[in-house]
Amino acid sequence: MPAAIVRNPWTWAILALAPLVLFPGIDMAASALFFDAASRSFPFRIHPVGEFARKILPGFLFAAAGLVALAGAAAFFRKRPVAGISPRMALLVVASLALGPGLVVNLILKDNWGRARPSTIAAFNAGHQPDRQFSRPLVLSDQCDDNCSFPSGHAALGFWTVALALIAPARRRRAAMAAAIGFGMAMGVVRIAQGGHFLSDVAFSGVIVVGLTMGLYRLILPPDRSAAQKNSYQGPRDAP
Repeated sequence: MPAAIVRNPWTWAILALAPLVLFPGIDMAASALFFDAASRSFPFRIHPVGEFARKILPGFLFAAAGLVALAGAAAFFRKRPVAGISPRMALLVVASLALGPGLVVNLILKDNWGRARPSTIAAFNAGHQPDRQFSRPLVLSDQCDDNCSFPSGHAALGFWTVALALIAPARRRRAAMAAAIGFGMAMGVVRIAQGGHFLSDVAFSGVIVVGLTMGLYRLILPPDRSAAQKNSYQGPRDAP
């Protein structure tokens, strides 16, 4: 990840989200790229790749979290890391999954925000259900009862892989972080292409989940300052 983003993550997050909040037409334009006006549908909605990402891929991610949890539990009882995973690493992975994609994104926001999905609003609806009205990302709406558009659950799950990247070996962590964020973005693009979410749904999922995961990382796996202090110790100076 670029050093500037690491040093000032919230500044860059605000810069990324502000245009989507101030100019809601960006959401409509992004979704329109994948909408076929002739058939009044999002063709990628039934594409095998899209359906794999929507229905099957999440299962692999949950399985990965389960394996990390098992390794962490074994490490706790054996008093040493198992497969390079310590109990604290496992706690980070499980807690970030439960709190980010689980509690904040799905239970608190998606079920209560009321934002209609792109495929159900008047501009993109094929007539299969009553038209819903478009609403801005940060505006509470009554256009959806539950499991709504804001924010994206699948993108949140994709961005959650940042937790897996954070427990990777230090020499590979930067590349793993970049891959995890790229994976989250790819999951988001798939859901936009399927008409399931707006661009802002994906962007807010990324900021929420990555931000929460980084906070948990600093809380659960604080940097080992003792090693840095030991490396910086030069020993007593010679008397002049």
